[in-house]
Amino acid sequence: MTRPGVVVAVQTSVPPRSIPTDTGVAFIAGQCDKGATNAPTLVQSLDQFISLCGARVTYSILYDAVDIFFREGGNAAYIGRVVGPSAIAASHTFNDAGAVSSLVLSADSPGAWGNNIKVGIVAGQVTGYAIQVQDMSNNILETSYDLVTQADALSWVNTYSQYLNCVLGTSTNPPAQVAAVALAGGADDRNNITDAQWLAALNTFGPALGPGQVLAPGRTSTAGTQQVCAHAQANNRVALVDLVDTPTVATLQSGASAAAASGAGQYSAAFTPWLVVPGATPGTSRIVPPSCAIAGLIARNDVLNNPDTPAAGEQGIFNSVIGLSQPAWVDSVRQTLNASGVNVIRGMIGGFRNYGYRSLANPVSNQAWLDFSNVRYLMGLGARCQAVGEMFVFAVIDGQGNTFSDYGAALSALCQADYSSGQIYGGTPEEAFNVDTGPGVNTPATIADNQLRAVVAVRPSPFAELVSILIVNTPITQQVA
Repeated sequence: MTRPGVVVAVQTSVPPRSIPTDTGVAFIAGQCDKGATNAPTLVQSLDQFISLCGARVTYSILYDAVDIFFREGGNAAYIGRVVGPSAIAASHTFNDAGAVSSLVLSADSPGAWGNNIKVGIVAGQVTGYAIQVQDMSNNILETSYDLVTQADALSWVNTYSQYLNCVLGTSTNPPAQVAAVALAGGADDRNNITDAQWLAALNTFGPALGPGQVLAPGRTSTAGTQQVCAHAQANNRVALVDLVDTPTVATLQSGASAAAASGAGQYSAAFTPWLVVPGATPGTSRIVPPSCAIAGLIARNDVLNNPDTPAAGEQGIFNSVIGLSQPAWVDSVRQTLNASGVNVIRGMIGGFRNYGYRSLANPVSNQAWLDFSNVRYLMGLGARCQAVGEMFVFAVIDGQGNTFSDYGAALSALCQADYSSGQIYGGTPEEAFNVDTGPGVNTPATIADNQLRAVVAVRPSPFAELVSILIVNTPITQQVA
């Protein structure tokens, strides 16, 4: 028997996580001072970015991009750090009492930042020794608990240290006490970064992380824009493409066309111009590429509405933008840009707002993928359908059709919810979607091959891009029709 109340259970193992379906997540590639290079770093605030990836640096726009993403409403971003091919972590070898290598302690990520920390081996409070990390002004950043063996050091560094990695030396003895010494040899090899390193950073964003927006803020080269577009297509995401900061229409059109030439234009959208935002210090300003602000808008909009609602117009008003990098285009030029898949950000009604939401799909041959909101809806639907599908992996396919029915019902429930929220179009649910798990899809051959199949057909709702109003001046001698 149950009774009213609350039950709290405590366990040592973490329960399994569900498949990610949050469509507001940003996947941002760029250069930063520190951080992992073989895996993405999840940050949920600018302070967390500073802690894990470093402070603002002059050689990269990533800090500013992440700052504006959170200012505009973003709540979670994965950072893919870009470093050169010969990036190395700063390190120092600590010897035992017999001058034989005991521990090799290194910065926990490559880069010159590691040259600015010092490490000493000090006496433990009760017994043994402790590892102490300092900055260059001798401020203590962290100190281990009392250690006795080399294995103790390895355990503490791997479990608790926010600054170090550890490798055992040739000696089997613990390190001798020594005053703090600066780690050395750290380098991020920025001057030798190529397209290959940018691609490696994007590749850390594996598909298991779920849907969202992928961007490389400020990277406007053809190779750069095509890489983010191709990544989006391959990982059930959408790409936010930055174009050269210019008033020249032909250059913007060329950049959009080059990005779409990746073959993944239907999964991507391009925006212009760049944005003026408050500076990192009071009284100053910065210019940032639009992709980061659009990513924040999208995250905010997904919480308030849904992925099929464009983050444009009334839902596309920026929080932090104070100006635009280029003069306003006249309506005829905006029409030309819009037809080329270049979405224009405008200053209007006392503020600044995104005023376009087309993908880079060909508007003639691929019109079904032209509305970027529809593309994002399908991305989210794909992630949610995958989560449903995982529930049926290893389900027994019974001869009475119960599993087929249950599978279809679970998928139909997703679509019914989307129909109720207006994300798919139709006068009735039957006009808006259809889920087929019947014998035409699950044939004897596919069943014998241990497959459970479904076909989900939907009609994503379009958005009103041009709103027309006809005002009729009616004489007072006539009735208003």
